Amino acid sequence: MLSNDFDVSLYLPLGVKSHMAKLQLKRANLLHVRIVESLIEADIYIDCLFGSGLKRELSEDIVQIIEDLNTRDGFKIACDIPTGIDINGDIKKSCFKADTTITMGALKEAIFSDKAKDFTGKIKVANLGVSRKNYEGVTNTFLLQKSDLNLPLRYKHTTNKGSYGHVSVIVGEKRGAGLLSATSAFNFGAGLVSVISKKDYEVPPYLMKSKSIPSNSNVIVLGMGMGECFSDEELKEIFKNKSLVIDADMFYKDIIKEVLKKENIVLTPHPKEFSSLLKICGFGNFSVDEIQSKRFEFARMFSKKYPKPVLLLKGANTLIVQDEKIFINSFGSFILAKGGSGDVLAGMMGSLLAQGYSSIDAAKSASLAHAIVAKNIK
Repeated sequence: MLSNDFDVSLYLPLGVKSHMAKLQLKRANLLHVRIVESLIEADIYIDCLFGSGLKRELSEDIVQIIEDLNTRDGFKIACDIPTGIDINGDIKKSCFKADTTITMGALKEAIFSDKAKDFTGKIKVANLGVSRKNYEGVTNTFLLQKSDLNLPLRYKHTTNKGSYGHVSVIVGEKRGAGLLSATSAFNFGAGLVSVISKKDYEVPPYLMKSKSIPSNSNVIVLGMGMGECFSDEELKEIFKNKSLVIDADMFYKDIIKEVLKKENIVLTPHPKEFSSLLKICGFGNFSVDEIQSKRFEFARMFSKKYPKPVLLLKGANTLIVQDEKIFINSFGSFILAKGGSGDVLAGMMGSLLAQGYSSIDAAKSASLAHAIVAKNIK
């Protein structure tokens, strides 16, 4: 298709084996496409060595070709999926580093693993001549778009602060984490935000301070820098509240099992915290690397046992899961890899819950806003 409009060369380190490949090679020869015996300098390199579904290990010869390609200056396109990414999105011995991945017919989960993100570049879907729905079929995995962001914009004039909910943020040993979360809840539209702490210290004037949870509070955000400030009995009382956002230190406490069968709960672990949560819940002792290699599998496994809470598994591509449905937020970036980012996100979700969002919608919109605004200010 490219020949004559462009100067095209074809390198076939694996030869051709299938009937279709042999037919296409015959056509390429008839068009006088140049066949080369080794890699040559080019403006564009297109990786078509393997497609999706790779299961076997790469040979040393293929690894050498990939590493050679990755050192070259030309623009790099991966056809279907970069060579070296397996069916689970894990990286084999080496991986083609694409500027753009053009995936065939439909998106694949593998290209949205955390490990794959450094190799896929911009992802596009190739139209293969029939409706994309013919390739995608029925799925419980969805890619979030910017259009899925539903901001808490205020349109009604006849309202007051009580119309937008009251968030209580539990502040523990590391008060900075809690204050970041409370500030983000306030700035994202909550009508009232209270800081709940056993210690007496100054808070910004737009926040309220209390040693107990106010009776009109409709959302509790806890776990950020909490440490051991609260006993299990105190946490049980906190858990009686209707809506909760649970983060950070809470994923190392056995008592978290008390809330996993409730609705209106959002859990926001990073992979290390998720490893602890899986162990506490009896799934097994899994390392962070194991979780990162099979993020979709572990997220679905957790959601199958606990379908009511929303699990937001942080990462380069954040997974938002409820009742085995997965929503992928691919807008994350290295910009958010700093202390306090997760605290801010927890507060944003608490704010949306307080304003009447469902737990899944609060997780999706807060996560999208968090990632998109970070990219906009880089």
